[in-house]
Amino acid sequence: MNIHPLYPTRIYMILLLGLIPLCGAWAQLHQSDRLEIKTSSATPEEFEVFSLGERGILSVVRGNEYSNSRNEQWQFVKYDTTLKVLWRTTYKLDFRYIPVMAYKGAESGYWLFAEPDTDRFLFMQLNFSDGSVDTYKGNLLAGVDVQHFKVMGSKALVSGYYRSRPIVIVHSFFDHTTRVLPGLFEKNTELNNVDINEVDGYINVITYAYRKKNCVFEIKTYNYDGKLLKKTSLSDPRYSFISGQIVPLNPDDSYLIGNYSVGCTQYSQGLFVTHIEDDEPQEPQFIEFSQLQNFFNYMKPKRKQKMLERIGKRESLGKENRFRYRLLVHELIQTENEIVLVAEVYYPNQRSSNPVIAGGLSRPYFSRSLEGYRYTHAIVCGFDLNGKLIWDNCITIKDLTSYDLQEMVQITPVDDYFVLAYPQDGEIHTEVISRNTVVVKNEKFKIAPKSEKEKVLNSEDAYLSPWYGQYFLAYGMQRLGTSSVGQGREVFYIDKLTYKTEDIGKATKAEASRP
Repeated sequence: MNIHPLYPTRIYMILLLGLIPLCGAWAQLHQSDRLEIKTSSATPEEFEVFSLGERGILSVVRGNEYSNSRNEQWQFVKYDTTLKVLWRTTYKLDFRYIPVMAYKGAESGYWLFAEPDTDRFLFMQLNFSDGSVDTYKGNLLAGVDVQHFKVMGSKALVSGYYRSRPIVIVHSFFDHTTRVLPGLFEKNTELNNVDINEVDGYINVITYAYRKKNCVFEIKTYNYDGKLLKKTSLSDPRYSFISGQIVPLNPDDSYLIGNYSVGCTQYSQGLFVTHIEDDEPQEPQFIEFSQLQNFFNYMKPKRKQKMLERIGKRESLGKENRFRYRLLVHELIQTENEIVLVAEVYYPNQRSSNPVIAGGLSRPYFSRSLEGYRYTHAIVCGFDLNGKLIWDNCITIKDLTSYDLQEMVQITPVDDYFVLAYPQDGEIHTEVISRNTVVVKNEKFKIAPKSEKEKVLNSEDAYLSPWYGQYFLAYGMQRLGTSSVGQGREVFYIDKLTYKTEDIGKATKAEASRP
């Protein structure tokens, strides 16, 4: 089992921060409620938070009740939308197990634990409504490098690599049977994603393989019992499909949206959309980055102009553009009328191996990368329900680095706008767009303590996440004190934020009406 020890101070969470505007009378981000959890100086602790939408949030505090205790204690607390406690539950984890991944389902949270160097695994299920805990043991495979963990019905899906080949294991909680999905254990094949369709009971395993100097992108569909139902292959003589997400229209009709490269590389050239009907993919629509109206807006005006001139010159000579962007594509957002794709452009600070990435709600418990990653900008693209690109936009990310490759920019629909936000150095940066138009440029907000008598002495590990409606959640570690003299106190905080759009545009109108 390729599982590394956890760093004792690492924080995992899914929420947003409370803030006060730095400047500008028209700032719109406001702090509604704030929760401060005192940290223990005696034993190392780790914190984790799950958004439960309008049902509230779940916080997880991990640590040893006593310094000499071998079994780790997990404390689960559910809060309502005003951050008031609804229930508490504790669970003592057998010291022989270590955490591998967490997954948030609709009604329950699930945790996967492994006993190193054995085939013994432990599954823990936490009911969100009342805090009841159930555990299930299973024998899977020793030495699996786990990369995805999801639960559908009463079955757990554990996927990753076994002896350098992809594998998806299905374990039943009820009868403790374990089976491996067929048709995946192949050489030179990489797992892209494991997508579950709980409504129709389908499991879609997305892979790409290197075959005869060509990259083949495949979707294998299985039923709830693990039987292979169909296989859809995508291949193009010029381009390779790096990633793809399925947008189902009905059981036999769907769209696949993702990013592609020139040749078998991880460097994105642009986005693609293809319609899959009766298992047959239609001709893909390739959207090169240069075709997006706002992709290069993160550059300074002179550099952007030079880039566009270079692109135009190459196109006039009949030459193909070659881009070298790495893309972290978020889970697609589906609304009534459109499909929204968000992707961050990043660079490793140093050369490193392929990172372990868990998209959406599945989160790995692995040690941090030593190199870290630098983010430059994020793109937002809107597609109609026919798969046609109808708008795009971009938010600049200045000097933001992270030890882990994870989603930093969050997007929340508010009224007819989209609020884009990311944390940096104890502040929240926001930008508001209306499809392909920026209506409120970058604003910064400080993360404030609960007490007006205290101030922030130090801020670490700040993250954001959409919560429900127009509300955000912010979380992280802060050291607070009444003055800069002394160490102060360290807290883990969760803030409820809201972005009010009522006054957008009023500043411009007010200035225009002045004599």
